Amino acid sequence: MQALRLHWKIAFVDYIPWTVNLGRCIFAPMKRRIDQVLKILASNVKTLRLAHGLTQEELAFQAGLDRTYISQIERGVGNPSVLVLVKLADILKTELPELFIKHQ
Repeated sequence: MQALRLHWKIAFVDYIPWTVNLGRCIFAPMKRRIDQVLKILASNVKTLRLAHGLTQEELAFQAGLDRTYISQIERGVGNPSVLVLVKLADILKTELPELFIKHQ
């Protein structure tokens, strides 16, 4: 019986970073959709805040958040958690889904 001999070759590969062009990948439509949803949310939060006569600072205080975070949400650059959205909906006296409906 012949002994089985294994020969291992170890190859080292240099890591070469790459960039992804979102315009050509599958995630581009998802990114655009997320941006749309954040813009709708931004518009609705600002509209409701103003309708209730609140400043960003007052809304932030009531929600236990920083004013700059409210500003980020209202500009569509902040990505709030569900907990933050529930707090905002309660303070703005609306239902959570209403924050995501595009109004004319």
